[in-house]
Amino acid sequence: MAYKLADLGNLFRNQLYAILTGGDGSVPPAKNSFITWCMPGLPYEPADFRFAAEGIASGRDVAEQRLLLQQAYNFASLIDYIPDVTSAYSTERQEGVWRNASGARLSEIYGQILKFSLVIDDQLTDEQKKRLERMRGLLRVSKTVKDIITEEEKQVTEDSPMQKAYKAGMQAYTQAAMAYNAKRTAAQTATGEAGMQAVADWSNNAELYRMQVAAAMDDWTTSGYKNEVEQIHAYIDQTTEKSMLLWKRNLESFYDMGTLTGASGPGQRFFYTTVVPGDFATASGWPEYSVYHSQVDSHQHSENTSWSAGGGFGFGFWSANAGVSSQSAEYDSNYAVDDFSMTFKLAQVQIVRPWFYPEFLENRGWDLRKGHGWNYDQMPSDGGTPPQGRFIGYPLQAIFVKDVTIRSASFASALHTYDSSFSASASVGFGPFRARGSYSHQESDRRYHFENDGTTIRIPGMQIIGFVNHLLGKTPNLLDGIDPGSLV
Repeated sequence: MAYKLADLGNLFRNQLYAILTGGDGSVPPAKNSFITWCMPGLPYEPADFRFAAEGIASGRDVAEQRLLLQQAYNFASLIDYIPDVTSAYSTERQEGVWRNASGARLSEIYGQILKFSLVIDDQLTDEQKKRLERMRGLLRVSKTVKDIITEEEKQVTEDSPMQKAYKAGMQAYTQAAMAYNAKRTAAQTATGEAGMQAVADWSNNAELYRMQVAAAMDDWTTSGYKNEVEQIHAYIDQTTEKSMLLWKRNLESFYDMGTLTGASGPGQRFFYTTVVPGDFATASGWPEYSVYHSQVDSHQHSENTSWSAGGGFGFGFWSANAGVSSQSAEYDSNYAVDDFSMTFKLAQVQIVRPWFYPEFLENRGWDLRKGHGWNYDQMPSDGGTPPQGRFIGYPLQAIFVKDVTIRSASFASALHTYDSSFSASASVGFGPFRARGSYSHQESDRRYHFENDGTTIRIPGMQIIGFVNHLLGKTPNLLDGIDPGSLV
């Protein structure tokens, strides 16, 4: 039986949603989150994340230090965007999702919100101020770094050891939850001989996978300071609802300290951003997942995010970079293949911005006023379904895949013909996967090309195929009972 590329793409999309966002009692669906995809993917090499694994100040000489700074600049620039829900699920505009169609930078809009927000200022006691500062100090610390261009020292802020342990525990729990969701989804969509192993695995080991999720949660709680960090956030939120002025001043200071200068000089000003775990690119143990054609006929159990946009979006189409067009219209989403199986390894890593405090955005003790610094037509978010505004959410996790292998003679033939219709410089892919193209993440260009032996396609290396974004509610959302005239 032949299967359309659109059906195979939708199957893959549904499975990724189930793996990444959860969906049962043991791992409930993620609330206030949605996924945006890259079309095609964004290739990386493990060496591109040396800055995250080793730190930006770990260079042994000036050349190595410049390289680490350039890596940090490239990654920070890549994800300094605000998700656009109007393009997140549109095949026509999907390629621009990670860049954000509006061009707005997260760091810039967040900085304007801090600068122009009006906050409540009921005076805190000296004891409350002292405790508040101590609580904040448990989450962030400052350190001195040297600017390699000016050779001047400056203060930057980063996560404290407690906050790092919290995020590492969150990452471990996320990985355990992904593995659980993958096994559950594989069993639910299993069919034929290929699915027998998945069903047997789930039948025999489901409780073990649940135990791994529970153990990861327990470890996050005991070693990752889960309760303590969340209690600190709760105290800060409760206290600053009385007076946010001091907190806002500190956040503005942390924001200013978050800027670094890239290796090319003052024109490369950026806000330092990294990932947890920093060594994910070279770490072993990336979970492997699979999709095969007969699953299309099985019952699909899929979960949606907390809002319903994107129901019609699928991966069953070819993709190419902007500005190029194919000379062949033969292969589209309705093209059918007789056989298809795909395996790949997947990692979901936490994005860390030490200068960014989303807790402020979700606090209800502040407001913005049009024409008083805030000169946009829209507020950050109206909290709608889907939301509208200048800052409806932010990228929270990056989705990496590597070692993609597709086994299908008919698919291999189609990809070869489609690929041949483009120039050698074009980037070509299928769904969120980039198969070939040129790219640059440091100071030199590199080529990226799939291997096709007529029956098997191998896509080398790793690439970002999408982002899991956190969705903000109504922002700002001044607490009932607070007099807007009392804000300063």
